[in-house]
Amino acid sequence: MDSCFAHLGSNAMKKDKTLVISKYGASGDHLACTNLAYNKAISDGVDVLDCPVQMSKDGTPFFLNSIDLIESTTVAQSSFSKFSMTIPEIKSSSGIFAFNLTWNDINNLTPSILNPFAKCRLFRNLPKNAGALLTLSYFLSLTKNQTSLSDVAIIVENATYLVDKQGLSVIDVVISALSKAGYDKPGSQKVYIQSTNSSVLLKFKEKTSYELVYKIDETVGDAANATVEDIKSFASSVVVNKDSVIPNNNQFLTTYTNIVPKLKIANLLVFVETFSSEFVSPAWDFFADEIVEINTYIEGAQIDGIITNFPKIVDRYRRNKCLGLGDNKPTYMEPVQPGGIFGLITKELFPPVEATFPPLIESKVAEPPLPPVAKIAPTSSPNAGTKSPQGNSQPKVIVCFFLSTLAVFIASLLL
Repeated sequence: MDSCFAHLGSNAMKKDKTLVISKYGASGDHLACTNLAYNKAISDGVDVLDCPVQMSKDGTPFFLNSIDLIESTTVAQSSFSKFSMTIPEIKSSSGIFAFNLTWNDINNLTPSILNPFAKCRLFRNLPKNAGALLTLSYFLSLTKNQTSLSDVAIIVENATYLVDKQGLSVIDVVISALSKAGYDKPGSQKVYIQSTNSSVLLKFKEKTSYELVYKIDETVGDAANATVEDIKSFASSVVVNKDSVIPNNNQFLTTYTNIVPKLKIANLLVFVETFSSEFVSPAWDFFADEIVEINTYIEGAQIDGIITNFPKIVDRYRRNKCLGLGDNKPTYMEPVQPGGIFGLITKELFPPVEATFPPLIESKVAEPPLPPVAKIAPTSSPNAGTKSPQGNSQPKVIVCFFLSTLAVFIASLLL
């Protein structure tokens, strides 16, 4: 594989049109959703810069990966820890939510490191306390003049709760900010609006002409024809997770599902998340090599976009010398065949059979229209949810079984 990437300069020609989409910027290299993460993603060749919008108490839209500030800031160690509460409409566990703090309060918080593989006791070694959170208006002014950046993706979640319980219309705020920045004018960068809620996308379709992306927030193996047609009526692209495309059993790939062909037949673009460089991220079939994994999803599954927190790796893949060689490409650049290693496991060590993922049905997609903006009386304290009891809030330790699974794999090859 080294020959495919040897002497590959940053200006090498792109040989693949798959979109590189960031996940909270280059969040594998810098703290998520900070100016450093976004600038790094741009310099690393990202095509679509993702922007998860949250709303502060005073109505300022800003970027953070979650509406719960605990997940990526040090708010739990601040004086705002008293605002911890449980809101079942948002999440089952307690949190300190963005809409209970003003933007000035949030801007003074320190971002913290996201560790998606903490359950495997694998932690990212990133610069602490580096980078600042961005408002939507500042971000749009930053990206507007970036000639290397083709698209931005505005991610909108929890819109129903915000408009109904907090009196905050995130949709109207986003539309206004995009218009003020000139993104509704011809010649501007393409704007994607992404949501897991069809009601949100339908509202944007009613008011704008931006590209709409529907995210399927569960793992599925197929989709009913009526469901696909429903999605097509309000979106042009769909986001699914990696397991929805190639499921695995104890980190061993099993087969390709029908979800990508079903969506692509309907002329829907398929974006897949999340690709990381940590060795526990890819299934065993990829031999801990992110390039092998990327190549399989692009060449084998024929997806249209890769969502990653390491954009540089995917962009470099698109420029490698072994793409476009047809029958002359090296065998090591062939897609991995799902089930190849799974079939080598002996009967004694065979993992339990797992149920196939269900198809996406229409009732999972259809939603009632968004409610009107509620009129909320001003208050200096949280006005919704149940306050969490004080006490030890240390996270529970989850044991990662990747080493035991690896042992099973090695043993199966030796028997």
